[in-house]
Amino acid sequence: MKSTDLQSNPLRLPWLISSFVVMLLSIGMALAHFYGAEWQQPLAEEARIFWRTIIYVLALLTLPITNLLRHIFLRLNQTMPPLEMTNLERVVQTRYALTVSVSMLAMLFIGCLAATIFYLGDGFNTLHILTGVAALGVFLYRPKLNEYQQIHDALTPLTENEND
Repeated sequence: MKSTDLQSNPLRLPWLISSFVVMLLSIGMALAHFYGAEWQQPLAEEARIFWRTIIYVLALLTLPITNLLRHIFLRLNQTMPPLEMTNLERVVQTRYALTVSVSMLAMLFIGCLAATIFYLGDGFNTLHILTGVAALGVFLYRPKLNEYQQIHDALTPLTENEND
């Protein structure tokens, strides 16, 4: 990939990561609809209700924890001086891609929780709700140009001071 391509579209990698997560959630949903009945290993009703409750709590706690982690990552990205001063664009792109990756990994966790409870015998309703929560998280934590630009703007003076 040429460096001019990266500079013209610095959010290419974060958008690819987000798109990959959406694709995985979609594939999981499709597989559940086509093969779900064959793959399910139903638990007893009481056990399934217990695990459903645990999974809902985990899924709903994942969103604010992801928001907190993303906030911490963005601030660290802005305040940590780069180790390599030669290519600021590369540093900013790498840091932002890591931030988006962590956020999307948390949304995949919610998708895996949805698949797990479906596998344990719960219905499509829970699968749809949890996959919808994961998709909402992908939307909320999608790559944003203003976040990228804030990191870039915060690191620019640090690199200019080093080059003097």
